[in-house]
Amino acid sequence: MEFKVSKDVEYDTTNARRIFSLLSKSERGLTIVDMSNQLKLNRHTVTKLCERMLMEKKINYDEKGPAKIYYSVGPSKFVGRIDLSDMEKLWIDVFKQPKYIGEEEFVRINQSKHDNLIRSSSKFKSVGAVAIKKSQLVNLIRILRDVARKEFGLSV
Repeated sequence: MEFKVSKDVEYDTTNARRIFSLLSKSERGLTIVDMSNQLKLNRHTVTKLCERMLMEKKINYDEKGPAKIYYSVGPSKFVGRIDLSDMEKLWIDVFKQPKYIGEEEFVRINQSKHDNLIRSSSKFKSVGAVAIKKSQLVNLIRILRDVARKEFGLSV
């Protein structure tokens, strides 16, 4: 997974790579405190970078009581974006090497929406995602083709 660097985006890519690498090696995931202790970073720095990587869908978390357990979502490849409007986007990623043994390859479609309340450089937040297993892609394409033809009169 690559992290892009841009002069207009404040983003600590060195520490983000370290966090991503640590989470990629962890089977069960880690808390912010675990990561900050192991990497010898301030927990606020780790929190800020994790929030950014959450928006980018590079990591995710599960809540266990009061704690958030962060984990890597595995290696992915960005393949496209559909602009629904200026405020809404669909992002399409392919996961060809799933994190867990026996897990099927899949495509993830993530919807993001512009949020004026977010104070980071990226004003988009995720509002939903769906993963389609490789074995079900043909069925999804058939359904979408039929909807395009029957409901909207499109020739697909």
